[in-house]
Amino acid sequence: MTAPRLDLNLVRVFVTIYEARSVTRAAERLDLTQPTLSHALARLREVYGDPLFRRKATGLVPTGVGEQLYQRFSQALAGIDSTLESRQRFNPGQSTRRFRIAMSDVGTLFFTAALLRQIQSHAPKVEIDIEKIGDQVVEDLALGRIDAVIGNQPGLLATTSSLPLFHERYVCVMSVDHPTIGQKLTLEKFVAARHIMVMTPTRGNQLIDEALAQRKLARKVVARVPHFMNLPDLLDHTDLLVQMPDRVAQTYVREGRVKALPLPVAVPEFEVRVYWHVRNESSRAHKWLVEQVTTALGTDSPHR
Repeated sequence: MTAPRLDLNLVRVFVTIYEARSVTRAAERLDLTQPTLSHALARLREVYGDPLFRRKATGLVPTGVGEQLYQRFSQALAGIDSTLESRQRFNPGQSTRRFRIAMSDVGTLFFTAALLRQIQSHAPKVEIDIEKIGDQVVEDLALGRIDAVIGNQPGLLATTSSLPLFHERYVCVMSVDHPTIGQKLTLEKFVAARHIMVMTPTRGNQLIDEALAQRKLARKVVARVPHFMNLPDLLDHTDLLVQMPDRVAQTYVREGRVKALPLPVAVPEFEVRVYWHVRNESSRAHKWLVEQVTTALGTDSPHR
């Protein structure tokens, strides 16, 4: 028997449905009709003898076979697309491409506005999806599920290309009318105070606790929160302290309810970078994206 042949368009349809978790959304992304995609999915199910997706309340969920196909199809598509991109011109003013950028919660808070202003001013039709950095970020970059990562991710240095954006430091933030701390924060008052800890995946908390442990000291943590978003409300008119990156702190300081002071222990600075997969070195579109990121967020950025 002759083995069935697989149309490349079916591969692209499958990958888009997988990522969109919806035939309707996938049709919109590919600018095709929903019946066309439903027919393509039916052909794929026939070829592989598997439903590939099952419908759940949250959308289409891939089967085991569907998961395996996505790993291979997405990697193959990324390789094919990279060969085309290296030969094609990229016109940002006319492109309708969607770029996917991963960053932390605090990165989303601090970076998104400046980044969107930069990109939209040069490429009004380009779409940007901001995603949270996941546990599989190395795989996401390798398979083309995301185009770039912005943040402090030293674990990516060995497997990606990257450029530095700026150096950052941690500071201590508290209410402007803190009852015991004025314009100088001593180590004694820092250790005696009550602290909120932001449970981020970065090494900030570890660095601070290690610096204190070297002096046989520790923070008194009375609350743990998942992100930085509502910290001014938690600190306002209290005796609580929280440590965060200086640039994020300054956005809150400008609101007038909190103040930021240097830490009373030496904690190493860290570097914020933009990372991308080495496979995209020849992609003009990715090169343009990195240029926009460095212009919007780098040390010499006009938005800073």
